Amino acid sequence: MASEAIVAAQDRRGPDDPAGIHRLHVGCGPHNLMPDWWNVDIRQFHGVDQVVDVTLPWPWHGLDFVYGEHFLEHLPLDGAISFLGQASSALRPGGRIRLSTPGLEWVWRTHFDPVAAPDRVRAMTYQANRAFYGWGHQFLYSRPMIEHVLRAAGFEVLTFHAFGESDEPALRGLERHAGYQVVDGWPNVWIVQATATSAASTGSLMAEAEHELERHRRSAH
Repeated sequence: MASEAIVAAQDRRGPDDPAGIHRLHVGCGPHNLMPDWWNVDIRQFHGVDQVVDVTLPWPWHGLDFVYGEHFLEHLPLDGAISFLGQASSALRPGGRIRLSTPGLEWVWRTHFDPVAAPDRVRAMTYQANRAFYGWGHQFLYSRPMIEHVLRAAGFEVLTFHAFGESDEPALRGLERHAGYQVVDGWPNVWIVQATATSAASTGSLMAEAEHELERHRRSAH
C-alpha cells in the first residue's frame, strides 16, 4: 500500500525527539501504517517505526495523541489496564487517546438467540465463541467496562463516536476496518476518545481484574 511505502521512505524522528512525531499508533500491524503517526507494534514488520510491548513502561512523554484500532481486545485484561496506565502517563495534560474495539452489547444482540431453532442455536454458539476467541481476541468490552477502565487509568471527558468521526481534526478518518454498523442502537465497534487529566491509579482495578477474571483463567476448574 502507498502509506507503507511512504512511511518506509521517510527520515522519521520519534516521540523522544522534541521535533519528532508525537502521535503514537499502537498495534499498527504491517498494513495500517500512518505517515503522520509513530507506528509501533510488538512484532517487527517492514515500515514499523519501533518494536514495543506497550504493556510495559514507555520511553516517551508529552505525547499529543495515542490511537489503536482493533487493538485493545487482543490484550488480556491486566495487559490492557497496564497499557492504558502507560498511555495516560505518556500523554501530555490534555492529550487524547482514541480506541476502537468490538462492542460486547452488539455481540450479544446479534450473535445469539436462545429461542431460535436448535440448528440455528448451534450455529450461533460457534459464532459467539468466534467473537470472543477468534482472531486472537482476549477480552471484549461493554460500554460501562471501557468507561471504567479508562477512568481508572486517569482519563476523563469520554466521548463515543461513529466510524471516522471526531471533534478533533487529528483523530478524524483514522479507522481502516470496514463493516461498521449499528443494530438496535448498539454499534458493532465502540470507538471512544478520552482525555488524559490525572495520574493513573490502576492498582484497585488490577485487583478487581484479578478477583473477577484472571485467577479463574489460571485455574484448572
